Amino acid sequence: MTKTVLTILSLSAALLAGCQRTPDPPASVNVPPGLGDRVRVLSADAMVVDGRHVRLANAYAPQGVPDARCWAEATAALLAVDKVRDRVKDARTISVGPASGFDEYHRELATVSLDGVDLGQELYSQGLAARRTSAPNGRFSWCDPISGKAQGGPPVSALLDSGVQH
Repeated sequence: MTKTVLTILSLSAALLAGCQRTPDPPASVNVPPGLGDRVRVLSADAMVVDGRHVRLANAYAPQGVPDARCWAEATAALLAVDKVRDRVKDARTISVGPASGFDEYHRELATVSLDGVDLGQELYSQGLAARRTSAPNGRFSWCDPISGKAQGGPPVSALLDSGVQH
């Protein structure tokens, strides 16, 4: 019986040693940039920040498939969302400004800043978003300037990888 008790104690000590908390890195170690699990980018102008669903109040980005109204909007959305994901990945801080209402999906309309730079203004300045308009839901028509006059463009459904050969 003594041998069994010693074996159990030895195993218990080994398990407890393996459960010790790993110490935090010293302050001299640079933590890589990025906001990790704090931000989930839904589209270029909509995201979840610390569980809070927000949409940019000062910019309207093109919508991706399946919500895009034309191939130009769907293509522009890919570029815009890649830019936002890169900015979020490299940012060290994020702040969400006061909400100024809600969108049609009940997300707060707010300003979002990454490392002190207004994301909506940055997207607008780079041509990746438009200003919200007085049109329903603040939408800008991404299709009118290009797709409305372009002949032979693929339909938005062609951007989906359905696995079906045409």
